[in-house]
Amino acid sequence: MKNKLLTTTLFLALAVPFTGVSASTDPEADRQALVKYFMDAHGSTKFEGHSLKIEDFRFGSNIFDPDKMSQFKGSEEFPAYLDHLEAGEKLWKKPFANGKTYARCPGFNDTKTLRAKYPLFDDGRGEVVNLDQAINECRTANDEKAYAFGGKDKDMTKILAYLANESRGQKINVTINSPGALEAYKLGEMVFHTRRGQLNQSCSNCHVSSAGRRIRSELLSPIVGHTTHFPSYRSSANDLVSLQQRYVGCLESVRGYAFPANGKELKALEFYESFMSNGLEIDGPAMRP
Repeated sequence: MKNKLLTTTLFLALAVPFTGVSASTDPEADRQALVKYFMDAHGSTKFEGHSLKIEDFRFGSNIFDPDKMSQFKGSEEFPAYLDHLEAGEKLWKKPFANGKTYARCPGFNDTKTLRAKYPLFDDGRGEVVNLDQAINECRTANDEKAYAFGGKDKDMTKILAYLANESRGQKINVTINSPGALEAYKLGEMVFHTRRGQLNQSCSNCHVSSAGRRIRSELLSPIVGHTTHFPSYRSSANDLVSLQQRYVGCLESVRGYAFPANGKELKALEFYESFMSNGLEIDGPAMRP
């Protein structure tokens, strides 16, 4: 088993370098290689009475610890984020000063599928657009002030949580079908695999090669499934935490430079991670340590 895991680890290191942008022009081949890596490494793990399946990875690090999974399921019966969901729904339905609501913005009419549409690459604009940005653009189009990104405005996070909850059961389906989208994917891949900070760590050091292991008391989660459950209610923060907020926190935890919240680099990272979670169900918001 150790030899098999070592061989797979070496394969992934060659297929997806830990520094710089991969030379690959086939993101789907990258995703399948990553799925194979995790299944080779963890496929024999027993989870909820069956061998671990890639679909289970939406539960994050809970898949590696039965006690932790049991605690998670218990917390979801009366989750601490219920008040935040109610507040998010009220904010979503509250009319702007002009009398319109978010639902009047293009593509915003169906809350049951809205979260699953993002992130996407807008070829006309040449950039990744995530749901955070789309919400703010809806606001400014209606002469409302934009929310601050990166968890600095809790109203934004509450709306994101409400929309995630509305889209539960929908599957992530990020498409890459243009040169611009491919470049955004590569940028996100580079951000994920590049070592940085005083601790000289990359996202992949924790969430690929060390997934399922512990750093102090924290059980490390795999990249596959990362974007399915945000915003998350994190007990360590005693609050909802958005995905972009978590990115900033992770960069700071390795004592590195934090890219601007919801800037080009972190939107590309969300695009890359979301693509790697294609086919998994959205189940945010969710309780996390």
